[in-house]
Amino acid sequence: MIEGAVQLNRFGLERRRTWPAVALAIAVFLPALFWTQWNKAVPGEAEVAPGTVLTLSATGPPETGSFGRIRLTIPADGSGWRTATGRNRQSTVVLVHGSVWLETHAMAGVDDFGVLFDRQSRDLGNEDPAMFTTGKERYTSPTGLTGYRGTLTGERYGGTLYVLGRGDVAAVVVTRAPLGRLDGEALTIEQILATLEVV
Repeated sequence: MIEGAVQLNRFGLERRRTWPAVALAIAVFLPALFWTQWNKAVPGEAEVAPGTVLTLSATGPPETGSFGRIRLTIPADGSGWRTATGRNRQSTVVLVHGSVWLETHAMAGVDDFGVLFDRQSRDLGNEDPAMFTTGKERYTSPTGLTGYRGTLTGERYGGTLYVLGRGDVAAVVVTRAPLGRLDGEALTIEQILATLEVV
């Protein structure tokens, strides 16, 4: 197809028909360029070695001047975890283990962890597929972070929502998996949560 486009393009230029030649070149090469860029944007996964320490940074609203870091560690015996590279940012990391996702987001300038929990619950309920939060309860992590935990339930997925922190710095942690799959990873997830710190 490209060879034919080149021949037609040359034919158009030789007959001083510049615009049809340009239009034909765009019609041929623009989809190819778009496809190449799209492939680069598709999220991938990269393996995370056991013992890897991940640090997330968060900046609050300018008027608060708040800044904080959240740190978590992949357990030494927690092999098989990967990061969803297309979704990671300075303040967010998504860890994948088979069909289990664990997303951690760092936030600063938080006035009330309970209000933040409720807002995150609403956001998850508005996602597609929607997940609804039940059983909001107070929770303290092994590292002393305090906040709230709730159970997430959807049509085909389940999980847990955590909002934990210290001061005005919070970690929002969402675990999700197809129904019935999360229990098998519960111990590893708890081990990761046990390393969660505000630094």
